[in-house]
Amino acid sequence: MTFLPALPRDASLHGHHVDGILGYLTVTTGICFGVLLAILLVAVAFHRGNRQAHYTHGDRPRDRLPAVIAGVVVLFGIDAVALVRSTERLREGMWRYPDDDPTATRIEVTAQQWAWNFRYPGADGQFGTADDILTLNELRVPVGKPVYVQLTSKDVIHSMYLPNFRTKIDAVPGTITRMWFQPTTAGGYEIGCAQHCGAWHYKMRGELTVLSAEDFARWQVRAAADAALRYEAADAEAHDAWTWRPAP
Repeated sequence: MTFLPALPRDASLHGHHVDGILGYLTVTTGICFGVLLAILLVAVAFHRGNRQAHYTHGDRPRDRLPAVIAGVVVLFGIDAVALVRSTERLREGMWRYPDDDPTATRIEVTAQQWAWNFRYPGADGQFGTADDILTLNELRVPVGKPVYVQLTSKDVIHSMYLPNFRTKIDAVPGTITRMWFQPTTAGGYEIGCAQHCGAWHYKMRGELTVLSAEDFARWQVRAAADAALRYEAADAEAHDAWTWRPAP
């Protein structure tokens, strides 16, 4: 159960870790806010009326001590714990790229103003060949299997954001970035751009459909047949694939 019910439904293997960190930060900072609010109310109540004001520059040790204690509590009691927990979760999941997993679905994404171009390898397992499957703003993946994505951009910086999978990554011109996730629930989900990329940034949306293994296999067969009909060797602009790069 998530601490933040307003978040989109989690449909990924590791999304609950992100929700856990956000919930922890929400609760701990809420407690700090409550403590500070109580101190403020006590000070207002104590100094009400015609009490004579007392001024200080705050340079005495006893004046500085509460600030030091509060800083240490926030730094080590909240920030350090959140850093350790989030780093541990990242190492266990999101930073462990499925380079050696033969079941992973590999997809190359080329972002542009204002669309997402998705490329799947064909039967030869290689990108940039005649049997590649290309889609526009429509990403289909199988449920229960890792989805490994590499991204670049044709023009400006974009950011592929999958709110239901608690992950996002920038698509940067001239470089390749990567992310992976594993869907656990079939259905349709939104793909957004989390980086302002121009006047029609708000239109840069796509649809991610998570299918059963059987439905995904049937879709691949149909998509491969359609891709073969659309393929044109002379269309250089459409051949924007790159050699798949394993994680460093």
